[in-house]
Amino acid sequence: MDLNYQQFFEVMPAYLSILDRDLRVVQANQRFRKDFGDFEGRFCYEINQHRTEPCRNCPAEKTFRDGLRHGIEEQFRKINGQEVSLIVYTTAIRNGAGEIVGVLKMATDITEIKLLQTQLRESRERYRYLFEEVPCYITVQDRDLRIVEANRRFREDFGEAAGSKCYKVYMHRSEPCVPCAVKETFQDGQVHQTEEVVTSRSGEQMHVLVSTTPVRGADGQIKSVIE
Repeated sequence: MDLNYQQFFEVMPAYLSILDRDLRVVQANQRFRKDFGDFEGRFCYEINQHRTEPCRNCPAEKTFRDGLRHGIEEQFRKINGQEVSLIVYTTAIRNGAGEIVGVLKMATDITEIKLLQTQLRESRERYRYLFEEVPCYITVQDRDLRIVEANRRFREDFGEAAGSKCYKVYMHRSEPCVPCAVKETFQDGQVHQTEEVVTSRSGEQMHVLVSTTPVRGADGQIKSVIE
């Protein structure tokens, strides 16, 4: 099969450019030209990042020095002013004698992924804040009834309980309660409620309404229970 590598270079769904040792772009594919404009005689850092000098930790310079493949995450600016997040990889181009005569630079747009990561982080931070500040006691327990996480109000009244059995921490018992709402939720995946008397670390007894809810993993299996 006769492969047209120039055609592959042109239509690749990534920004492809070839740099010389001065970091000038000597060739670029269609997508690069469309988003970054004219490259003739211009330096890569001038085109992509509107800089007047090479970037620190430039992967192309590293590839010219050691001949190895290098990668980095960078911010590029298109000719329309839009900034994009890219994963950049550089690969040495060698002549017949094995000498490095250029570097192929491939940049893949991960802007949407970075946006989703930011949104996910912000969402987690919001839920973490709610978990910490809600005016009730919250614990997350595993199948052995060990507390794997507890909110601020619980820690204030019952201490740092991570890794301890729930019935020891706020019931001061040596064995699980019967019936146990957490065990029931692990068994049937349903929400359960019960009324209990718990004792804080200061010795204060409190009557509480307990509600349990399953926490499922991506496979649908119950990984833990929120009480």
